[in-house]
Amino acid sequence: MRSAYSFSAVLGLILFAPIVAESQAPAEAPAAVAPAEAAPPPAVVEQPAAPPAPPPVVQAPPVEQPAPTEVTPTEPPPPDVAPPAPAVPTQLKLELPNGNSIRFGLLWQLQYEAKGNGANKDVSHNIFLRRFALLIGGTVLTDFEYFFDSDFADLLKSQGEDGFKNGPGISTKDAFVTYKGLGDAFKIEGGLFIAPHAHNTLQGGASLYSWDFFFNTFRHAAVFGSTGNTYGRDLGVQARGLVSDGLLEYRAGIFQGKRGAPVAGPPPEPGSKNFFRVAARLQLNLLDPETGFFYAGSYLGAKKILSFGAFADYQPGVDDGDPYYSWGFDGFLDLPIGEDGITAQVNLVDRNGGDLVALPQQTFVGGELGYRIGSVSLSPIVRGEHRFAPGEALDETDIGLGLAWWPYGHNANLKAFYSRVIPSEADLGYDQLNVQWQLTFY
Repeated sequence: MRSAYSFSAVLGLILFAPIVAESQAPAEAPAAVAPAEAAPPPAVVEQPAAPPAPPPVVQAPPVEQPAPTEVTPTEPPPPDVAPPAPAVPTQLKLELPNGNSIRFGLLWQLQYEAKGNGANKDVSHNIFLRRFALLIGGTVLTDFEYFFDSDFADLLKSQGEDGFKNGPGISTKDAFVTYKGLGDAFKIEGGLFIAPHAHNTLQGGASLYSWDFFFNTFRHAAVFGSTGNTYGRDLGVQARGLVSDGLLEYRAGIFQGKRGAPVAGPPPEPGSKNFFRVAARLQLNLLDPETGFFYAGSYLGAKKILSFGAFADYQPGVDDGDPYYSWGFDGFLDLPIGEDGITAQVNLVDRNGGDLVALPQQTFVGGELGYRIGSVSLSPIVRGEHRFAPGEALDETDIGLGLAWWPYGHNANLKAFYSRVIPSEADLGYDQLNVQWQLTFY
């Protein structure tokens, strides 16, 4: 083996040495060319009658001097360059004539959970897909946008008294169309989507800051009578826009809400005779506006956000029954600091189902705070929330802390969080650990 290496080295020297020598040797001055000498005169034959003729002079043809060889100086090798940053996955998008397009995406979250309970010291362990969603969006005739995503939350997670694993299956989560022909100041949306609510509620599941939404954000997502899990969505129509150069965002819409049940009688009464649900939100953007339908839990340095929002959600009861209502306030900060960044938000939500939906009056406050260390793409994050209600039966405090690692931003990340859940009776508190690996593109 050593002889083979030696032979290769010698062969390389033989082949490349002349080339290296030629490129490095200084250019030699062209050799001087001596002027041509006259040819010797031919022999003279003496003629007695005439004097000898003068010898003819023969000149050699002019000799052209060769042009000096131009030698290109050898450039020094370039300095060491740091390898480029990992490329963000590109969009999978098809552009079609007449302003039509279609775009595809994916959201995948694999999660491990160890969760205690308030009855004893036992801990349940699960590995499951927290979310697996297919995303489809695009434009029609330039002025219309559409978006659809399917999901099955907690896929193959063991639940219930029998311990059956959840799924497999898939369901529609969002399915709506946006008319944007009048620009950012006025858009109209229709279909299945999240009604105007708190900031944490309107965040996209693929751009969360910590491992998930607040515990109380979607705790009562299915109270409006859907036979499937709507993930807090409702079917309706809303207007949305940004005015005053993005300083103010508004959302206002009308939705199905809870439909009244038919009454057999006597006298019989038809169902769905009650009025619809209405909801509205205003958000003040003191720095960059949040322009998309879904907010982000953090923009990871891409935007400077300082916003304050308020919302109201209402539906009258059936036959003069007590109405459903919800209202709240929120603040959100996401600010780059050099290559680092700070993110914080707080949400306050009050809600009461009245006689319309099964939702006892309650209020919750939730917040999170973290700092992104850009040099290592790491964010330590703390979060906490408290839910309280009359009679203290629903009181609960949740405190958590964890780390989020962003090697590819939201496209691929890893999060690990510990939470302490403390119900109204503190001795029934328990621990929860969640480790999540996310991959997404859209």
